[in-house]
Amino acid sequence: MVLASFINVFSNPKIIISIVVALISIVLTIFLARKYKLTKYQILVFILLMLFWFSIIVARDYRKTFAAASLDVGGLGLGEAMAATVAAAYGLISIFARLPFFVLSDFFKSRKFFIALSLVFTAVSSLLVVFNPSYINLLISSLAFGLGASLLAMFNVIFAETFSPSKAMVSVSILSISPLLGEFLVAPFQYYATLDTPRNYSFMWIMSAIMAIVCLIFLFFVKDNKAKTRNFTLAKFKSAVTNYKFITICVVAIFVSFIKFSTSGSNMTNFANILNMDPLLVAYLGVVFSVTQLFSGVLMGTVLTKKIGVKSTLILGIALSFIFSLVGSFVTNPIILFVSYAINGIGYGLTYNVLIGIAMQSFAKDMREVTMGIFQTFFAVGIYLGDKIYKVVIGLLKNNFTGIQLYQQTFLLTAIVCVITIVICLVVFNKKNKEFLDKDIRN
Repeated sequence: MVLASFINVFSNPKIIISIVVALISIVLTIFLARKYKLTKYQILVFILLMLFWFSIIVARDYRKTFAAASLDVGGLGLGEAMAATVAAAYGLISIFARLPFFVLSDFFKSRKFFIALSLVFTAVSSLLVVFNPSYINLLISSLAFGLGASLLAMFNVIFAETFSPSKAMVSVSILSISPLLGEFLVAPFQYYATLDTPRNYSFMWIMSAIMAIVCLIFLFFVKDNKAKTRNFTLAKFKSAVTNYKFITICVVAIFVSFIKFSTSGSNMTNFANILNMDPLLVAYLGVVFSVTQLFSGVLMGTVLTKKIGVKSTLILGIALSFIFSLVGSFVTNPIILFVSYAINGIGYGLTYNVLIGIAMQSFAKDMREVTMGIFQTFFAVGIYLGDKIYKVVIGLLKNNFTGIQLYQQTFLLTAIVCVITIVICLVVFNKKNKEFLDKDIRN
């Protein structure tokens, strides 16, 4: 029985593609490691992030489904309202956790401690779900995943500090492969858990707990490169929040995360199902987005920012998201929507990674914890709004539009947000201020 399930998992085309892409990602990482002469420590940080993200992503995207699905298919039958609360906890906690994590890690002069704390929280909360699946324990697990996601930016800072100041963009590109590699590697485990009915959702939380413990052990072999000096001071915080060019980037981050989360993930899946997209295509939506995000993220720091500049790369990414949002607001052909979804993945891979690079490369090394903490707080607001926008649109327009039209209006609103974001970038980062984006470092 187990052998038959194992064969079914690894003979599934989607799993085969995920494994192939994972292997391509590993080859790409080896190529970049040799090209940029990555040290043993840099490689350890790369692997650490992959394990860390694996422990979160393996179960994260199924927390709402596990809560809402009926008992006969393996769910908890809690209903849509309670399931939505479980899902929303992830984004909501991120708003309040991202900046404090940087402040506390600076105060205690340790980043490893908070990474370890997050892993312990993830492992314990996942085990709670395994042994007692309930609304409260799923809510705790969602909060743990949200706290873990809040630490991703800390990995960027750790990794970037091992590069010269002018290589911040390159460091972001290389490290962007790590969490995506983790996403491809979890696919067989997710498929195995949902292969039969009733589905074994708890298996994903078992894997989450196991991987969190493995990552915790691995963490002991990675040194803490946090300088034993205080970087997060009131003076530096004030310097960052009064820099209108940096705050503009933070506002752009809200828009970018809103654009991404309103036009991808479960929202895109629901839209595709309403359009009666072939189930096979629906199943591959996430793969299309992740693969295109992977390669555009690498191109961002290694090619594009060098060839066309940071500002042009940022605007190009937003423009691509605009094209997809516009397609979604007018086109109902499932094939066209599926193909154009790749454009959305490319756009996000460019914008997200270039924004992180700006938040670090545009400032001196001792300012990066401050700027990344502030930046990530703004970004988390966009995540929350992106998940909530459909409820807002439905509440406002349900008397005038129904079904597909409601989703199209949301995509149209997102397209308008893209235009506003581009205009802001063009106005603020004119010829006079453009150097803020393209300059290697600012003191």
